Amino acid sequence: MTKRQSGPARTGRGVALLLCLAASAAAQSKPAPTQDQRMEWFRHDKFGMFIHWGPYSAFAGEYKGQKVPVGTEAEWIMQRFNIPVADYRETARGMKPVKFDAEAWVALAKATGMKYLVLTAKHHDGFAMYRSTVSKYNLLDWAKFDRDPVQELSAACQKAGIRFGVYYSHREDWDHPDGFGNNWDYDRTKKNFERYLDEKSKPQLRELLSRYGPIHLVWFDRGMDTPQHTQQFIDIVHELQPNCLINGRVGDYGADLMGDYQNMNDNGMPNGGLQEDWETPQTMNTTWGYSKFDQQWKTPGEVIHRMVEIVGKGGNYLLNIGPMADGTIPSPSVATLKAVGAWMQINGESIYGTVASPLTAQPWGRSTVKGNKVFLHVFSWPADGILRVQGLTNTVKAAYPLAAPSQKLALSREGGVPLVKLPAEPLDQNDTVIALELDGAPRAEPLIVVQGSDVGFDLDYLAAVTSGKAVKRFNRSGKFHIAKWTGPADSATWQLLVSQAGEYEVRIRYSARAESNGAGFVVNIGGQTVRGTVSGTGEGYEYKTIDLGRVRLPKTGPLTVKLQPAADTGHNLIFFQALELSPAGHRMVE
Repeated sequence: MTKRQSGPARTGRGVALLLCLAASAAAQSKPAPTQDQRMEWFRHDKFGMFIHWGPYSAFAGEYKGQKVPVGTEAEWIMQRFNIPVADYRETARGMKPVKFDAEAWVALAKATGMKYLVLTAKHHDGFAMYRSTVSKYNLLDWAKFDRDPVQELSAACQKAGIRFGVYYSHREDWDHPDGFGNNWDYDRTKKNFERYLDEKSKPQLRELLSRYGPIHLVWFDRGMDTPQHTQQFIDIVHELQPNCLINGRVGDYGADLMGDYQNMNDNGMPNGGLQEDWETPQTMNTTWGYSKFDQQWKTPGEVIHRMVEIVGKGGNYLLNIGPMADGTIPSPSVATLKAVGAWMQINGESIYGTVASPLTAQPWGRSTVKGNKVFLHVFSWPADGILRVQGLTNTVKAAYPLAAPSQKLALSREGGVPLVKLPAEPLDQNDTVIALELDGAPRAEPLIVVQGSDVGFDLDYLAAVTSGKAVKRFNRSGKFHIAKWTGPADSATWQLLVSQAGEYEVRIRYSARAESNGAGFVVNIGGQTVRGTVSGTGEGYEYKTIDLGRVRLPKTGPLTVKLQPAADTGHNLIFFQALELSPAGHRMVE
């Protein structure tokens, strides 16, 4: 028989309950973090590890004698060969990653200089690499493996100070009868996509965000079908983990960005100039999931050069490894990552917390920027031992190798170009970093578009200087473009050098939504005004080229071109791709 509690004990328990309720209410009333607050760590960390690992790793690039060609994705083997669900499930049942060591994986990431880690919790094959109560088709219940990789990696990352994220294929699921992608086992006309979303996709996302501690990033893939469905997934993330980032592939590739940052195409690289946060995912060889046939491993130098180029253009670098089914990381990947880590130990200052460099690529290499410093990444040692920093207009106060800060290097100038006297030999064969201390934030000469002998100008996003709300962006459907201009204060300007005076035809290439029909824009070409009226091209990024008329360029030499909306619109005017100025009668190739 249970004794009745005394009054004071009941009072203490009631106070505790009230305190819990008050704490809960305070948590709920706490304002949600802004996007800039959520993005702060991402903008600083720059370098992460991607891990593609699942039953496709057990196939290792081969199914019944059919081989996934080197250069294509081994993790897509189920769809490539239309493997029946029953066959694929049988292979998944045999997956026993007995050599998986979460702490060793995380230690490798940390030693490489990586600051965040993203694991494929569920890829397109529909198999969960964690214990899911939503679907028994997971590593623990289906394959009877008694360890949870997501749990172990989350704990190892927290212990090591690495931010943990999960990849989740929210649209594609080749195992579920109603998921996207499997039309060889399931009748496409009978699929109920809403049922898949409600039965599996959204509930599994809730599991991942509720059970494994802080999730810093959810990396979606393949893009959801509608903005409404996309928003449902965004809302789940914000509800359960308000500080968690969402990558750009959460939404349809042809729609506006709904995530926190944009992803380049796999292994993709912009020419530069993007003004929104972005990330490039890249493989260590040519596949994401493990393939026994793909031995085209990147060298440490290739990885370092790629990272420097991405970071120097303002992006993040997410480098993928593809472990074997048993949990072993291929030794060539380990060797390369350790070598990259040795370089990062010395030169990490030139990567973490940097922003896009205003300097273009140089004959000797590239640059990264932090505060009043510019870091010169010397890939090719100049034969004369002199480093010429083309385009830099600052006064250089000091120069030294990042690997030997006490070794001050001689400085001079020639024709306005800063010169640095280098040591006799490179300090690192892959990338010797020279730090320059400047008189302020790095400044560069404006980019000038120079006319060829018999052609005009194709003015795209790269050479433009934007102002106001207009920004240079990327979308997998829309490619590189300028958008978000809503009024005359938002503009793009180009500096040209004309070598041929005469009549020029003016054309613009853009896409536009129906809401912009009838809105106007103005092109100012060296003081001459050309006006245009927007005509919608569709809801996607369907670019078209419009003739705007002719102008006469009376002389050779410098010329300024400016594009802006004619009036306030309250919404984005156009997705701009290029302005074309071509000598009359000569249409440039689109």
